[in-house]
Amino acid sequence: MRIRFISCLGLSLALLLTNFSQAFTQSQRDDTSAILNLVRRGYGPVNSVVVIDNYATLQYLLGQNSGRVTLKRQNGRWKIIDGNPRKFDYCGEVSCLVKKGVPRQIANQLLTRLGDYSRRQSNELKSFQQAWSKIHSSAIPFLGYWENGAFSTENSISVLTVSILPSYTPNKVCVVGITENSQYVEIGRVFGKIINTENDKLSFVKGLSGVYDTITSQKRELDLASIAPPNNWYFSAETKEKLQQAGCTTSLPNRR
Repeated sequence: MRIRFISCLGLSLALLLTNFSQAFTQSQRDDTSAILNLVRRGYGPVNSVVVIDNYATLQYLLGQNSGRVTLKRQNGRWKIIDGNPRKFDYCGEVSCLVKKGVPRQIANQLLTRLGDYSRRQSNELKSFQQAWSKIHSSAIPFLGYWENGAFSTENSISVLTVSILPSYTPNKVCVVGITENSQYVEIGRVFGKIINTENDKLSFVKGLSGVYDTITSQKRELDLASIAPPNNWYFSAETKEKLQQAGCTTSLPNRR
């Protein structure tokens, strides 16, 4: 009887912890979604978000520049307390954030984790590409979340980001382009250092410095530089549906 009681207690605790973990993960997703919606316009594409208690900081990119935004949750809603859009005027030190009302300990954690986040993304991108290497050969260097360095602040239809996602069909990829006002999904086939889609031709090349890998477009104004492993932060419901129909994903491959 006692053994049965202990087993039931253990199962209850396990279920409780699982539910708590799922709720916590969902809470993080909700916070990230709310923050991304808040800075969707006026800033560049976001590649990292750190949330600690009622404070958050993120990094966004626009062209060849990057900036930060710090937010505070008040009455259940996020409010920007630091970071001037497109002027790259932001706090880069703990003392500056403290003056903006962020507790010193949290300010230190925010900046530390943001730096760690950026470094970790590089490793995650390599791991993502390596995990898909058994299915894709030529496509691997293309896979990722790319920021468009050719973005023009005067042209609202300019592409902000391009995500190139794998499928379970060798060298078949999905290309997702996002502007401030719209999104498109194109199916592509990889041949060497070229992706051919129904509407474009993407080329994988070395940058002018010869250090950074970039992707250029035949028909669009693109100068893509990889900044992160794939994510679906900005994907609309329609985009997600198209990706599902095409068999493309932001996840690691299932073992088959």
